[in-house]
Amino acid sequence: MSKSKKITKKIDSFISKLDNRTIVIIAFIAVIGGLLLISYDYLKGKKDMAYQKVSISLYSEVNNKTQDNTPQNIEASEEDPYVPTPNPNGYLGILTIDKINLQQGFYDKNNEHNNVSENLTFLSPSNYPDEKNGNVILVAHSGVTRIAYFRNLYQLKVGDTAKIEYKGHLYTYKIDNIYNETKDGNVTIYRDTTKQTLTMITCTKNDNTKQTIYIAYLESVK
Repeated sequence: MSKSKKITKKIDSFISKLDNRTIVIIAFIAVIGGLLLISYDYLKGKKDMAYQKVSISLYSEVNNKTQDNTPQNIEASEEDPYVPTPNPNGYLGILTIDKINLQQGFYDKNNEHNNVSENLTFLSPSNYPDEKNGNVILVAHSGVTRIAYFRNLYQLKVGDTAKIEYKGHLYTYKIDNIYNETKDGNVTIYRDTTKQTLTMITCTKNDNTKQTIYIAYLESVK
């Protein structure tokens, strides 16, 4: 008898000794293994989702006499080439959201005017727009005061765009997710860490106990 036939005979003999329960268990393990292999790509894609906790203070809107330094809007179609907005106030960057007619500058992290009581705030844990896979985090009040730069942010929906002018380039982001969290001085930011991100945070409209987080991913740079 050949060697291969002897091996086959031994395998047949082993299988014949297995009861039905053992066969079912082996088959179940094989199915699970197959499912794990099939879902590998899906799981690999999800592993890059991460969260980051940041501390903010949005409890009150200070009604002060801070000068409104909002740049004048520039009317231009999407087809027009990028023309930088005049920046006499020395902003680090300028945020524009056409849908809600918002155009407001923000200062660098260590600037004395970079605070929510005066301006649109560039939060300390932020990355800069040109940092690979970074996260630009902007915070402002909503409501009715002069410093409520995010008063109309509630009108935005998934798919809407926001733009940031920074160092002579125009960064365009598309909103991918909008969610609320309890207003307790902290915010958890959920985002895809493989993408350059813009995160905007403000108080939730008509709910003093919540804050709303807008997650947008970079679409293009001019």
